[in-house]
Amino acid sequence: MKSSLLILAAGLFGMLSDARADGFIVVERPFLVRPGHFPFAPLEVTSHHVEVKIDSQVAVTSIDQEFYNPNDQRLEGTYMFPVPKGAHIDKFSMEIGGKLVDAELLPAEKARQIYEEIVRKMRDPALLEYAGRDLFKVRIFPIEPRSRKPIKISYSELLRSDAGTVTYSYPLSTEKFSAQPIKSLSVKVEVKSEQPLASIYSPSHKVEIKRDGANRAVIGYESKDEKPETDFQLVYNSEARDVGLSLITHKPAGEDGYFLILAAPTVAKETKPAPKDVVFVVDTSGSMAGAKLQQAKKALEFCVENLNGEDRFEIVRFSTEAEPLFGKLVDADSEHRKRASNFIADLKPIGGTAISDALQSALKARTEKTDRPFVIIFLTDGLPTVGTRNSDEIVAEVKKAGDAR
Repeated sequence: MKSSLLILAAGLFGMLSDARADGFIVVERPFLVRPGHFPFAPLEVTSHHVEVKIDSQVAVTSIDQEFYNPNDQRLEGTYMFPVPKGAHIDKFSMEIGGKLVDAELLPAEKARQIYEEIVRKMRDPALLEYAGRDLFKVRIFPIEPRSRKPIKISYSELLRSDAGTVTYSYPLSTEKFSAQPIKSLSVKVEVKSEQPLASIYSPSHKVEIKRDGANRAVIGYESKDEKPETDFQLVYNSEARDVGLSLITHKPAGEDGYFLILAAPTVAKETKPAPKDVVFVVDTSGSMAGAKLQQAKKALEFCVENLNGEDRFEIVRFSTEAEPLFGKLVDADSEHRKRASNFIADLKPIGGTAISDALQSALKARTEKTDRPFVIIFLTDGLPTVGTRNSDEIVAEVKKAGDAR
């Protein structure tokens, strides 16, 4: 194909599902439990601040967490910290109320017994998702009525590198056990690499990325009055190549697999990005309902917000049929970005999967040949169910349409 056409076809959903776990306090005999809340967790998490320093794949995570007892009764509880799956934790330290304490490390089988015992008493299976992991635990007494209990934790781990791509995950999902939304939540990650950093991406959260030279970057996330449901994830590539290209794959047992391609050039400060034309194609069929569509919308928002001022873009939503947003390539100015953001927010899952029609609609956005790179970013989770369904025929149609343009 003569035209500069790049199609990134991705079911990028669910690719990093090794959930990790932050600490939480289990109270065995709570005095007061909010209706509809977890019976073993009557405490509130008022603040949660995380600082991470990653240097040559060694990550040191420091956590500053504060719990509040809203009850009028003194409580006794157990602070539990399920060890992240696959993590090689080295130096684990813990402070409660400013005093250094020793936490007991239990093997996975012993930890499972503790979870199952709590489930039997409380008749709530929520803790069983952490079965199969080692566990740090320490007894906390007293937890005074209407009082706050600050806890600090620090641990180091060796991160895995898969073909030059490093993944860091921090557990925020256990904060769903907080009796109230967290008033102040922040995550700050400082990445240093011996090789120039290429792509940096968070598939889970809307983050701010600031680069300091070719080998260092600071990534930040902040929110207020939030009850997190998703773990924080960060993926970066530090290959010493002109273009960093990495493939991340994930295949749950008995299910179809997914993949994510990260492609980005190493960037020097004096380098000015070339203007480009981008068409985002997003699947909103019924099979995308739930977490998959939410992840697609987050990824789409991130891409649109990070377009350069000289870029042009279009969004095509498709299910049973394809629907372009603008009907043509438009400038990536504030007005068009705002309209795109509203369009993305309103996306809902319904209908079939017309992949061929969606690709044809995306290709029509390029009405003239120019020197500008033309990119189609395609987000879908499955096979076509409407229109042309044979993959070879779809590829042939794309090549034919691309050559014509």
